[in-house]
Amino acid sequence: MKGASAALPGGALGGRSLRGRFTDGPRDIALALLSIAGMLVIWQLTSTLVFRSILFPSVTQTAAALGTTARAGILPRDISVTLFRVLAGFALGSLGGAVVGLLMGSVSIVRRFFEPYLNFFRFVTPIAWIAPATIWFGIGETTKLFLVVYATIFIVLVNTMAGVAHVHRDRIRMAQAFGARPWQVFRYVTLPTSVPFIVTGMRIGMGNSFMTVIGAEMLAGNNGLGYLIYSSRIFFRSDVMFGTIVILGVFGLTADRLFDLAQHRVLRRYRAR
Repeated sequence: MKGASAALPGGALGGRSLRGRFTDGPRDIALALLSIAGMLVIWQLTSTLVFRSILFPSVTQTAAALGTTARAGILPRDISVTLFRVLAGFALGSLGGAVVGLLMGSVSIVRRFFEPYLNFFRFVTPIAWIAPATIWFGIGETTKLFLVVYATIFIVLVNTMAGVAHVHRDRIRMAQAFGARPWQVFRYVTLPTSVPFIVTGMRIGMGNSFMTVIGAEMLAGNNGLGYLIYSSRIFFRSDVMFGTIVILGVFGLTADRLFDLAQHRVLRRYRAR
């Protein structure tokens, strides 16, 4: 099995060759900060020269509104509620999608049996399930977790199946020629090849998790960042609304960078070259 493991994608050589591409240097950081500063300036000028502040609040108004809601304890509470829903549902959906995807990709009879259901449900948007979910589970946490799991599981599942299908037949034959048993072929050949695809599915699924939980909190919730956006619209608090949207964007950017860091630091041996 040494030969098979040495040929895994993104081994030591692949990790070194990709290190420069996924590590931000001073120049990249400076360009990112310059881009952010430029966007803030455009935002400030647009809100003061083009639109009325009640429709499009300025940067300073938005920052002041965030400070007020944070001191009142509203913002920290809603952030913690939303993050819990996203992380819990995302973890369950990713785990389920990876396990079922590996099973469907590895066992043809399982794939043929469940593939019609996979291709049926993955095209039904999670938002369409808000009404049935509230009837089944009420407006509590179960509904939000169900929707986030639903939004995540199919993306991870399809990407995991693609990873299993990506395994070269010659690798499997080589492992079998060295006397590897089926579970050893899965552990040392199939699973390592599928890891980059699983992580990519999780990276995409994280974005879907945020979008789904915000919609669920708007339509069937009484707390969370989605509910804060909805209630801000009712009371014409566009500054709070825009501030919450900025927070969501910051969380999304942070999550994406953490995934990139995990791929680089932890999973670099599995990277495809």
